[in-house]
Amino acid sequence: MEFNGKVVVITGAGSGIGRALALELASRGASLALCDIEGEGLRTLAEETGRNGKELFTRVVDVSKAWQVEEFAGEVLKAFGRVDILVNCAGVGMGGFFETLTLEDLEWIINANIWGVLHCCHYFYPKMIEQNGTSYIVNVSSGASLVPLPIMSAYCATKSAVVSFSEVLREEAAARGVRVAAVCPGVVATNIIEHGRIRSKGKSSKDGDFAQKVDEFFKKRGMPPERVAKAILKGIEKNRAIIKVGREVYLGDFVYRLSRGFYRFLLRHSVRIAGLLQRG
Repeated sequence: MEFNGKVVVITGAGSGIGRALALELASRGASLALCDIEGEGLRTLAEETGRNGKELFTRVVDVSKAWQVEEFAGEVLKAFGRVDILVNCAGVGMGGFFETLTLEDLEWIINANIWGVLHCCHYFYPKMIEQNGTSYIVNVSSGASLVPLPIMSAYCATKSAVVSFSEVLREEAAARGVRVAAVCPGVVATNIIEHGRIRSKGKSSKDGDFAQKVDEFFKKRGMPPERVAKAILKGIEKNRAIIKVGREVYLGDFVYRLSRGFYRFLLRHSVRIAGLLQRG
């Protein structure tokens, strides 16, 4: 697919995968409509892309708020007249044993990871149907949607919902000229842990202590966001339904499909190890 001249909407574009994708698309000549809940990342990104007002549109948007997404969609369509690619990249992370999570925690992650995707699709998808030619919706999920992970029940639930939604919408949208894909990356070196919520189980350990350990692991061991960005564009070109990125995702998905009983055995021991690390 030729990305030059395409109008691309990216949520969560101020950092991480969204930012890397915006820079990659800018280098390929795409016009960008970017939003993020934080304004500083958008400002620096605008400087790095070197785009002008006709090629770059930015807004501070909380995708969990329907009215903000509605306003953003209206402004984008007014500015560009069409949307060729919608990338729902905005999302948050959460970890911790379920009993340590509050209802406010659960509402927070559901609103961002599920409602954020639904809001954007609700306001952009009908307009994309009306356009001539093929358009794309890319929903960034996680490898945690394919493989259950220890002490990440809420996160896995929201990301699994994104994949299920994407797979059904893909079949509904196929006859309407819209292609849909879900992206499932593994460990990526982003600030998702820094800006996320990690709850500790042990009374002697603090949320921040364990969160710092996880954040350090992600930033040290995670793949660069640029790798995920290029995989997304390759997945669009090949019209893949599920775009898996990272060896750990392929391996975990294979083991889980091969034997769920064996994987549950591994998961059970992983949960015990995670509990020990939290107390440490």
